[in-house]
Amino acid sequence: MRVIGVTGTSGKSTTVELIHFLLQNAGHTCGAIGTIQFHIGSKTIPNTTLRTTLSPWKTQKMLRQMVRAKCDSVVLEVSSHALDQNRVWGISFDTAVLTNVFDGEHLDYHETFTDYLQTKLRLFKGLNNSKRKPGILKQMILNNDDENIPLFQEEIADRTWTFALRENADVRPSKFEFFADHTEFFLRAPNFESDMTARIVGRHNLENLMTAIAVAQSTKISMTNVQRALKKFVSIPGRLESIDMGQEFAAIVDFSYKPSALKAVLSSLRPITPGRIITVWGGAGGRAASNWGESAQTIAKLSDEFILTTDDPYKDNPKKIAKHARQYIGREEGDRFFEIEDRYEAIRYALYTAQKGDTVLIAGRGHEKTQTIGKQVIDFDDRVIAREILETLK
Repeated sequence: MRVIGVTGTSGKSTTVELIHFLLQNAGHTCGAIGTIQFHIGSKTIPNTTLRTTLSPWKTQKMLRQMVRAKCDSVVLEVSSHALDQNRVWGISFDTAVLTNVFDGEHLDYHETFTDYLQTKLRLFKGLNNSKRKPGILKQMILNNDDENIPLFQEEIADRTWTFALRENADVRPSKFEFFADHTEFFLRAPNFESDMTARIVGRHNLENLMTAIAVAQSTKISMTNVQRALKKFVSIPGRLESIDMGQEFAAIVDFSYKPSALKAVLSSLRPITPGRIITVWGGAGGRAASNWGESAQTIAKLSDEFILTTDDPYKDNPKKIAKHARQYIGREEGDRFFEIEDRYEAIRYALYTAQKGDTVLIAGRGHEKTQTIGKQVIDFDDRVIAREILETLK
């Protein structure tokens, strides 16, 4: 199989889903392993492991299933933790993809940004250390807008493809316009120029789409085919997923819980929201603790109303998480800020108080179907809950 590895600070999950979608629609039988779900031929399985990259044993087992399903390509979401822990050891990557690299992310694990960068580089260095497959080039897909790109350009590949929103690149959009449920843009790619429409929302997702289109180009999929495929694209589970039950305001469920992701999502929603942005969010426990303060600060700065609630605290006390986050919000209770510990009640309050033209962002959990509080694991899907509550508003 052609093996495509996608790494980067943000956008990996969405990019994996978009690459899989474009390859499948071009006639490839494609597998994928990512944070959101697994694709094995025509079968799709939700990822309930809460892991971006699985253990080596589970990954190899799934790759074997893909071979049996006669997949000719596979897309793997590769985290820096997985690279550092050798979870993808032995996999012969043919294409290495970099979405972007941010300073200040995952430093709880890597300690320094230099170490984080060097870990990401392993995926690209591995291209020439893995076996060559007949008729398949070793290729890199790089973001020309990223200031760290020169470091990755030093690596050797048969072909390097670039994408960008600002700088010149092989794949680049212009004249882009963002709407509440789609984006319109003019695409320039090798031997192709045309107006395009895609059901994605926000600048960050347009960047993810350019990444996927560059991968499609590298696999010799025609841009006309990509253009046709995008007309059939609906959405990605839990990634700016619209919950529409006929209400007069927008309800969005998104996985964003880190400061950089929340900033990207809220900045994208602002120009397409005529009313207020009401954000429901709570800090996740475990190693996500380093994000609590800055995430809360970002939401307070970019939202009109902030409802602080509970995410997956795991072994951390939800009250302790909320107390820590409150220090960074800069608003008193009742001043466009409310603390509602029960996540169901928090979502219900947001949806019941939303008015015409508002956007309710339910952030932090996205596609996840269970909530872990201490040792208790309960069924809890933000999308299902939102639909139930909106149904009562009819």
